[in-house]
Amino acid sequence: LFTQTTFCPTFGAFFLMMMMALAGTEGARIPRASDHPKHKMDKGMVPLQLNPSTLPSVPPVRALHNSSISPWTYNTTHDPSLYPSYVSEARCLLKGCLDSEGREDLSLESKPILHEVMLLRRVRTPNTQGYHYKVEPRLLAVGCTCVQPVVQQQE
Repeated sequence: LFTQTTFCPTFGAFFLMMMMALAGTEGARIPRASDHPKHKMDKGMVPLQLNPSTLPSVPPVRALHNSSISPWTYNTTHDPSLYPSYVSEARCLLKGCLDSEGREDLSLESKPILHEVMLLRRVRTPNTQGYHYKVEPRLLAVGCTCVQPVVQQQE
């Protein structure tokens, strides 16, 4: 199960400012038992209630792989002997690229963008019950881009 979480920077900045305001200018001090809320409420402390419906809405960001002129999808593979065990790789959806009307232009080419990553492969240690990890470099496609085809003149 994969989930996507979005973070609202406006809320984060607002929350940080509120926490700084609540902290005041007092330096850090060691908490005492009498500081516990059930004993008394510190004069510098105020309850904070946030109503999510009053927070400014942030428009969702369009996923790059869906808005590119060289769109791609992700294929995820699972290998329990690798760390990380799930690896996603981009796959270009078109041979050509999309023009301004959304039609495929075959005078251009969609090509994968390659990035080398280091994975760890779990390997049984000889003559023991244990394992060790071996660094395994791998070239992964992380997206697709639109390029002009390379044309070589034959003589």
